[in-house]
Amino acid sequence: MSRILILGKSGFGKTFSLGEIPELGHKGINPKETYIISVTSKPLTFPKSAINYVVAQPKKYNSGNRYITNNPEEIAMLIKALKTSAFKNIIIDDFNYLMQDYYMDNALKGGWDTPKKIGYFMGQIFKAIEEYQNSDKHIIVLAHGEEIPQPDGRIYIKMKTVGKMVDEYVTPEGKFDITLVGKSSFDTANKKIKKEFITNEDEFISSPKSPYGMFETLYIPNDLGYVIEKINNYYKQ
Repeated sequence: MSRILILGKSGFGKTFSLGEIPELGHKGINPKETYIISVTSKPLTFPKSAINYVVAQPKKYNSGNRYITNNPEEIAMLIKALKTSAFKNIIIDDFNYLMQDYYMDNALKGGWDTPKKIGYFMGQIFKAIEEYQNSDKHIIVLAHGEEIPQPDGRIYIKMKTVGKMVDEYVTPEGKFDITLVGKSSFDTANKKIKKEFITNEDEFISSPKSPYGMFETLYIPNDLGYVIEKINNYYKQ
């Protein structure tokens, strides 16, 4: 149904946005309908994550609803396989480490060919993601962003990669229907940090995008359950 890119700084709460947090009003994504492909083995950063997301055994993809791997070929294969599964939401978290780990593991082996290989493997993953365009599922990629100053004074936030050579082979943002960018601000009334997603361009950031009328406001809660609900309602109209 939708291919969604979530960009934010480390520590913003990209993974946190998956969880149901009643005291914060977060709907979260239904774990029974969700499969997470984790590029790192670090714990998920929301309550009851270990209960709701059971880590599948190596190569036994159906033995849980979370699979941990940083192998780009395996991830591309798994994305394709999940397209025919019962899961409605496919999550890839955290995409940057996929490129970073491959680069670090192969920099000395492959020399200047390593960025080309990263570009090739990323291309295979994005081809698999493209196949979700006309499906009834959502595929969501969580990634760190990199700030690029623009001539108009605003900032374009792109997916952070491992170098300029990789950027020549991969343009991730164009592969997604929706790009949401994390925004943190200080709520002076409640004296706490407020975290939101930007749904379209504003006066400071030029990269967020979403279909006209999908979200009623420019800034929404960093709650992917809320995001999925709005997307589903939009396409049911």
